[in-house]
This record gives sequence, C-alpha cells and structure tokens, in this order.
Amino acid sequence: MKYFWLEKTLLPGQMGYDLFSAKHLISLLVLLVINIILYSAFCRMDDKKQDIFLKVCALTLPVVEIFKIIVLIIEGVFDAQYFPLYLCSIGIYLFPIAAFSRSKKIAEYAAEAGILMIIPGAMMALFFPNWIGFYPPFNFLSIYSYLWHGLIILIPVCMWRCGRVTISYMSIIHAFVALAVLLPIVVFADHVFHQNYWFLERPDLNNPFLFIYEKYDYTMYITCIVLLAFVMCTLSFMIFDFLQKKKIREK
Repeated sequence: MKYFWLEKTLLPGQMGYDLFSAKHLISLLVLLVINIILYSAFCRMDDKKQDIFLKVCALTLPVVEIFKIIVLIIEGVFDAQYFPLYLCSIGIYLFPIAAFSRSKKIAEYAAEAGILMIIPGAMMALFFPNWIGFYPPFNFLSIYSYLWHGLIILIPVCMWRCGRVTISYMSIIHAFVALAVLLPIVVFADHVFHQNYWFLERPDLNNPFLFIYEKYDYTMYITCIVLLAFVMCTLSFMIFDFLQKKKIREK
C-alpha cells in the first residue's frame, strides 16, 4: 500500500513494466474476466434492471474521474494533462446522455459513437497502454486505467445487446461527423494547454506508431493516426453489423 496512491512523478524510480509482459497480459486477462462476468449478469437481467445497470455504469465514469482528480489535487500534482479531454474520456459525456436521455435518437447517436469511436480507442489503449511504463500493477492510477477502459467497452456493448442502438451504414457517417466536430476542439485544447490530447502532437509511450514518428516525420505519423481511426471505426462497424445480422437470423 506504500505506493498505491502515488502519481508517477512521486514514485521512486522505475516501477513500471513492459508491453506484453506477464504483468500486462495478466492484467488484461483479469479485466476480460470481469467484463465477461458483468456482461453475462447483464444479459440475465430484465429490462428494468438493465436500465438501472446502464445508468449506474454511466454515472460511475464521472464519479470515478472526480475522485481521481481529488486524489491528484491532494497530492499536489494535478495539472492540464489530467483534464478529461482524451478520446477515451469522451465516455464521461456520451454515456450518461445515452443512459438518461429521453430522446431515443440522441441516446442512439451517443451509443453509436461509443461503439464506433470509443471501443476501438479503448482497445488500442489496453493493448498499447502508456501508463504501464510508470506504474506498478497494484497502484490506484494503474487499476483506474484498466477498469476505466474496460467499462467504456462494456457500456456500449451492453447498450447494443439490449437494443438501445442499432448499427447501420449511417452509424459510420455519424461517427465521422462526430470526429470532424471534436477534432478542432481537441487541437485547440492541445494548443491552449500545451498538451497531447488524442496524441495529435506526438506519440506517447508504447504508441505503435512511435517508430514512424522517429524514423520519418510528423506528417507520416499523423497520416497513420487518421488511417488507423478510419480502419478501426470501419472494423468495429463490420463486427457489430455481422453480430447484428447473426442475431436476427437466430430469431
């Protein structure tokens, strides 16, 4: 417990671990088991309990984020790098809308963004996490990071499972429009706060395109980021579209 609450700048020396090391893979396995258990429990619930489950999960995101910020403020290390402006932070804003909105269309748009934008981003973050280079597995910010990304995958999957969102070709257009709207805001925030939200300024630790940035240039790096966003968004659509059609055939 000595280092449990400490932020990376307060930890003594190098306490992180390597990408795809035993600690990384075990952490992913534990997270997978947790999500499978929660998803299985969700599937056995009636409509009313599913609604409560989704609302609790959606509210958990801002509550946990506020708690994290309080911890960092108490430690005296909170600054702009911890503002919830990253791609995987969008869930704080989208999922409460999807869970509580009385407008079915608005709720569906929010859930669509979760499936086509947030799930791919969260998967990339879990397979190429930037926090493992700083934190030991049993650290609050390490556990927070794993559980956060697991939850923002679980919520839209559950919303799709209970029929709150139906993926169609228009879903891709909606996702790309959302990206086009959010991108200038993030670029502006990067400039104002001198940060690297969405990793648009440079690749972070364990970024799969780090070698491209170092070997070639920024233009090549940002091109790869844009292409990856397109591929991951399309792949997510194809997977859910296939599962949707399979579910219809089984009925």
